[in-house]
Amino acid sequence: MRLQTWRALGRYGIGLGLRAVEVVGKLGLYIIAARSLGAHDAGLFFLCLTWIGLASTMARLGLERAITRHIAAELAIGQGRAAGRDLRTGLIGTGLAAALAAVATFALSGPASHVLFATPDLETPLRLSALALVPQTLAITIGSALAGLKRGVAAQFVQNALWPVLMLATLLAGASSLDSLILGLAGALTLSVAVGLVLLARDRHRFTDQSVSADAASSDGPTEVLPSLWHTALPLFVVELVQVSLASLPVLALGVFVDASSVGAFSVANRISMLVWVVIISIGTFAAPNYAELHRRGETFRLLVMNRSIMLTVAALGLPMVSVMMIVPELLLDLVGQGFGSAATALRILAAGQMINCLLACQDILLAMTGHGRTLRRLNLLQLAVCVLLGAVLIPVFGMTGAAVVTALTVAQGAIGTTLVRTLLFRSRPTSAAASSAP
Repeated sequence: MRLQTWRALGRYGIGLGLRAVEVVGKLGLYIIAARSLGAHDAGLFFLCLTWIGLASTMARLGLERAITRHIAAELAIGQGRAAGRDLRTGLIGTGLAAALAAVATFALSGPASHVLFATPDLETPLRLSALALVPQTLAITIGSALAGLKRGVAAQFVQNALWPVLMLATLLAGASSLDSLILGLAGALTLSVAVGLVLLARDRHRFTDQSVSADAASSDGPTEVLPSLWHTALPLFVVELVQVSLASLPVLALGVFVDASSVGAFSVANRISMLVWVVIISIGTFAAPNYAELHRRGETFRLLVMNRSIMLTVAALGLPMVSVMMIVPELLLDLVGQGFGSAATALRILAAGQMINCLLACQDILLAMTGHGRTLRRLNLLQLAVCVLLGAVLIPVFGMTGAAVVTALTVAQGAIGTTLVRTLLFRSRPTSAAASSAP
């Protein structure tokens, strides 16, 4: 038992180390890109990143979280062939949808640049962004599959750690134009996909049916009945789409109401605040398959004990980062360069929202991995409604400050809502969560 504990701690340590690499890579990328491109082109770059993120989320169809849950849950009872079928379905589905999203992005780049954003020089970068859509979508899907296999370190490497470092290397090598930076992004994501496929191939032996040990088969409740992959994915697709919309809509709205320089300043502040997600996603990547596995076996007590440990860990690691953002936002923004200090107030507000997120972290992952996708979908749709209503009032009047308030409130709303629902659901079923597993 002690050996298993030390191995688990070792995996968490390596995972957090990779996240530290990601933090350095992304922060360095944002800083150097902003300095190299200037405030105007940096704003265009972040608009392209926002577009790519939104389109890629739509293309994933909610399958990435569903794959994590299904692979972990099927392997928990030795159903490797079923896990392999779900993996193939997810990769084919997201690959085809991403190809359609890339074609749509290429076709819409002109109208979006000239009509929606009234920025003609955005057209070429946005058209080039289509090249990044398929590899980004597949990299996230493959990483989710690796997470389901309990390869959390590999999952983080493929999804989040490799491409920022490669992009930073591209900048340091002399890429200074917006177009070359987007082409570099497409290349870095393509390499991430290749690495992910190699890592998946190494675990192909696990996609065969195997017997499970008596300890693994024991539980304190009935075994969960797992729905089909698409049945799990449908509500999670709405959840993922809403989540990326919550991050994207304030940026896109600013692109309509303010100039590109203001968009760039807010985008830098927003992405600095979202580095807190690095800690949350890092811990959540390791937690997700364990949530699914324990729930499949009906081990609710162990699941809840683990969940408390996850929340405490995230709070301990994330709150110091939030404190720095709230106390010295000017210092962080001055590191980026001139023209970004105007977002100091916005960064303070964004950090306040992330503070609540740190204290109540990973409850959305718990709900997703235990079959409460429909409940999570309703919570997220409520967040989206609040975001749209507040954004329509605050962003046109207060600009980036209004966008920061909208973002912080919706982030806090999501954390509080998922925590309250999780408490109610699992308090009412103290010995078995299996009865509420059907989405």
